[in-house]
Amino acid sequence: MYAIENELKILRQFINPKLMDDLKKWYCYSEDEISAAEKRLHVKFPIPIREIYRYMADLLVASGYLRPLELLHCEGKYLGFFLSPGEDSMIGIQKGKTSGDLYMWEENDPKGTSWEYLDDLETACEEGDGDGKQKAVAAYQNYWKRRNIPFIHAPLNVHKLERGPRFNRSLDGYGLFLAIHAIQEWEEMTRDEHTHEPTCLFSDFFPAKFSMEYFQRIADRIKDDFKPLSDHPELTSLGDFPLQMAYVHKNQDALLIMGQEPVCFMLMTKTAAGSDLLEKVQEQTGLAFHVGF
Repeated sequence: MYAIENELKILRQFINPKLMDDLKKWYCYSEDEISAAEKRLHVKFPIPIREIYRYMADLLVASGYLRPLELLHCEGKYLGFFLSPGEDSMIGIQKGKTSGDLYMWEENDPKGTSWEYLDDLETACEEGDGDGKQKAVAAYQNYWKRRNIPFIHAPLNVHKLERGPRFNRSLDGYGLFLAIHAIQEWEEMTRDEHTHEPTCLFSDFFPAKFSMEYFQRIADRIKDDFKPLSDHPELTSLGDFPLQMAYVHKNQDALLIMGQEPVCFMLMTKTAAGSDLLEKVQEQTGLAFHVGF
């Protein structure tokens, strides 16, 4: 299991400043806050989890993919951190295990009561209501404390994630995948709101008919200027697919993102992309880039 602090810090630089305004109700957590949560739960968090809460919690909580630190709770011997995109399932670890293996399960909350407390917490955070936040957190934790009576409560349909590329089954890879996915998702949703200052461009769609050799040639051409986001390429590997999930420019002034389901490239820059960079990327990929799809 690898640390992912450097990768998260690189990604953080490319979150659009306007998006940051929408994230203010959530925030990234301090080391002291993370240590307090560990003490409350009697669990030592894996390094990638500590780093996610330090450097990407606001984005992932706002995206609905990460549970706020205050609301973490154990279900039996499992501790869930993530909400799987597109599924009503928790993803987390088995307490006492240090391998970084991931497990998925359904929370045993038949009436969805805990979501009401989450809504109360979100409202309190939006309004800057400190007392309301404390009350919502206390109600949530008390609810799960009652639910976690031994031999009565247990998570449902627990299974270990064992198949596919590393990001599908390991804590470090999954954390990076969620961060990339969330940034990509926010940019796609807000692409029409900042066309006058385009720091995110989309390529033409990939051809309807293509071969793995087509993508391998692109991978070979871009390597002069782009390298995989992680020094451990297996973390952002898409399995047998020739391209990585995300690349960073050699000067760290641009990201080239594939995403989980390859349809087109997304080129992200800290300021509007210069003509030299854009021309080079278009030459290397063989695709035109433009604002929006």
